[in-house]
Amino acid sequence: MITFHQEDECHKWTVISRISMGIARALEYLHTGLQEPLIHGNLKSKNILLDQNQQPFVSDFGLHTFLNLNAAQEMLEAAAVEGYKAPELIKVQDMNEATDIYSFGRILLVLLTGKEPLDKKENLDKALYHPDILFDEKNGDGCLINEERVMRFVQLAIDCCSPSPYTRPDIKQICRKLEEI
Repeated sequence: MITFHQEDECHKWTVISRISMGIARALEYLHTGLQEPLIHGNLKSKNILLDQNQQPFVSDFGLHTFLNLNAAQEMLEAAAVEGYKAPELIKVQDMNEATDIYSFGRILLVLLTGKEPLDKKENLDKALYHPDILFDEKNGDGCLINEERVMRFVQLAIDCCSPSPYTRPDIKQICRKLEEI
């Protein structure tokens, strides 16, 4: 599960990049790598497991297909309370690739800020991203990374969270953009 502590490595740019790309590739597999696309339906930071090397593993995908309608709707409402539900998503039957993309965008914002999505106004005055992500520990020398890369990542997260499902990028576009960043 993605969690944040002051001394966490999750705030490092290379870790954020690795986690983001791993989640994107998992979604790409679910959306395009199977005979029939599989919608995650409950994508949130609590469903991203990290190993000791900060490699992500997406869990709990497709659970809504095994639940009765009432239980699946309760799962959807819990996602809404946590801030991961796409605005157009009213019923479980409405889940699609674009609703997963919205949730993915929210996870990108969690990775950037270190804060879970909330609808409270008090979070609006907080920093856009955790300042530690500007340091790249790849070489162990603490070099600053290009802030433009971070801003392109922010823009991708915002694009994924577009209120209109038709303007959100698809998972292949997201993977390509993450590789470019």
